[in-house]
Amino acid sequence: MTDPRDIIYAAIHSAFVKYPREDDPASHDHWIQPEESAHLTKVVLAELEANGFQIVKKSS
Repeated sequence: MTDPRDIIYAAIHSAFVKYPREDDPASHDHWIQPEESAHLTKVVLAELEANGFQIVKKSS
């Protein structure tokens, strides 16, 4: 089973690296450090928990 933190981290990181904004000619200058992705992941999970949300895996 993949940890939800890993999925959120990958999504945040890829948003900046794999999918840069098309209308930003300097998008390559906005690369995000892995530590920043990890920090954003922690913040997202903390906010979800603080607001009563929980990440659960769908049953097949």
